[in-house]
Amino acid sequence: MASSLSTFHLFDRKGEVPSMAISRFLSKEGKKNEKAKEMAGSISNFSKKLLPSLFCLVVVGLTPEAPDVQSPSCSSNLREILPTPYSDLSGLACSLIWQQTFSFHFYQDDQNVTTLVLAGKHAYRWIGIGFSGDGKMVGSSAIVAWIERDGVSGLRQYYLEGKNMSRVIPDKGDLHFTTASPAVVVHGELLYIAFQLKFSTSLSHQPILIAVGSGNPLRNGLLPKHVNSTTTHIEFSTGRVARQPMNPSELRRYHGMAAIIGWGILTPAGLLIARYFRHVEPSWYYFHSSTQFVGFFIGIISISLGRNLYQRTNATFLGHKFLGYTVFFLAGLEVCQFMGRPSRESIRRQYWNFVHYWVGRTAMVLGVSNVFVGFHGVNADQGLKICFFVAFVTLLIALIFFEGRMRRKNEIPKAIIDQPPVFRVAKLPIPNNLPSSTKVLQSVGSADALPSVRFNDVLITF
Repeated sequence: MASSLSTFHLFDRKGEVPSMAISRFLSKEGKKNEKAKEMAGSISNFSKKLLPSLFCLVVVGLTPEAPDVQSPSCSSNLREILPTPYSDLSGLACSLIWQQTFSFHFYQDDQNVTTLVLAGKHAYRWIGIGFSGDGKMVGSSAIVAWIERDGVSGLRQYYLEGKNMSRVIPDKGDLHFTTASPAVVVHGELLYIAFQLKFSTSLSHQPILIAVGSGNPLRNGLLPKHVNSTTTHIEFSTGRVARQPMNPSELRRYHGMAAIIGWGILTPAGLLIARYFRHVEPSWYYFHSSTQFVGFFIGIISISLGRNLYQRTNATFLGHKFLGYTVFFLAGLEVCQFMGRPSRESIRRQYWNFVHYWVGRTAMVLGVSNVFVGFHGVNADQGLKICFFVAFVTLLIALIFFEGRMRRKNEIPKAIIDQPPVFRVAKLPIPNNLPSSTKVLQSVGSADALPSVRFNDVLITF
């Protein structure tokens, strides 16, 4: 069902600033600090040069940019671009979709005939628009259009039987064209795809799939894999774009970010605080509990996003899912233990410490391991992988450093324990002016024996 149309190329034309002044600085005794005055003069001279530059940057930043004439727009004059019946703008509604990278014109009449016009930058890659009952790619029918470098355009219907290239079947699908011929037109860098479809019933809330490929279809009709995609929900009954749910790729990215921050960074950091900073009383406890609470709630967000992602993509990543719920259960148990923490004098405190010790460490190890499992199971963002690797290595180095320092402090040399203490005693002469009532007691023994005197029932040894 390929069509070749003539390609149109249109090329468009492309006083003294206030400065900081520090006049004087009063010392604690109330005297002027000359050094501060010199520093003030230096800052003032520097600010005279810096502030005009900042002013220019602000002015340039606030200056509105010239509109990009090659970006899709709802104000485009379709009468000058597309043939009839797609050039009639009287009934077409329009909206910018997919972060305003595509313009989407649509209209549905009383005979259930739907007119669609999609425009976006092609970069010599195929652009597809699909219709799905549940918003998922598998089981949907799509219209794919492309433009060759020699100017030849094409349009074909595909049925997405599966995710592999061999299961994307050309010239098959559930979409029915009207007698109006589809149109594929290039206008500058934009590719316009226009066609009419006949449906058995009127469309109301309809998920529309938009995808961009890595190249043009092969000669045998097989479609190269898409590099990006999104789902747009159209309210054909009102002519408006419905509230957009999060794109699965964006949902996966946010899920990974929340899991890395919650389970991969904050939870291990809280454990390091509890183990190596107990000497900082009582601040270590507040930092430890606050870090663990924040990590737990961010981890809950990651689990919520992951659950939504599973429902949207029908993923079968059961190991990652099981570990996630296990970590959530153990972390929730830690929170419950915090609420029921006994006093230090309680006999139950030793049992509470034992459970808290092992449950917390088990949750941390499983949480970090599950982040690695999540990266291994999907084609994750390289930026997230690098950030997590840097954070993991940093925490590992901190663990080795603090553990080594703590062990060195706890070690007592064996030689010091085995050897008796050594004291040096100096022999002092007996004073000659002692009272007559004082008794001098000379110890009998070695020559090093010390003499003693008794004075008022007090024994003094020299």
